[in-house]
Amino acid sequence: MIDIALLIAVVIALTEVAKRTFRVDKKYLPLLSLGLGIIAGIVYLDGSVKDVILQGIIVGLSASGLFDQSKIVGDK
Repeated sequence: MIDIALLIAVVIALTEVAKRTFRVDKKYLPLLSLGLGIIAGIVYLDGSVKDVILQGIIVGLSASGLFDQSKIVGDK
């Protein structure tokens, strides 16, 4: 089983790649992180469908929050 922390790091990285490669607007990045987290949860985590979707939401929101917090620290 893949660790959730690893999935969060992968979702952050994929969000950053999408931002730089496809010029995704900054206001859509949290939604992209959430979608990637749900997809990663369904594909890589074990459990019932309801559990993996919930864990995917947690991964996506965590990735979005960590991304935003790192941006705030970097701006100061």
